[in-house]
Amino acid sequence: MTAERYTAVFTGLLSLKKPGEYLYVRMDDDPLRSGGYTVSRGRPPHGELGREISFRDLPEGCKNLMLDMYQTMWNL
Repeated sequence: MTAERYTAVFTGLLSLKKPGEYLYVRMDDDPLRSGGYTVSRGRPPHGELGREISFRDLPEGCKNLMLDMYQTMWNL
């Protein structure tokens, strides 16, 4: 079991989402190494979200996962 400390919400115009629905990822400090992340689609659990942080403030493992996912989603 992992402690999913960070939640990243993709808010772009994805063809797979419905209105008010988003793709979001919950992850720990090093998601690629530990497998500590969960991808979901829907409404993020607003009551469980903490404060907003900048992309640059994420741990390197989280940044790498986000960049990999973004490139895959947009076929870059």
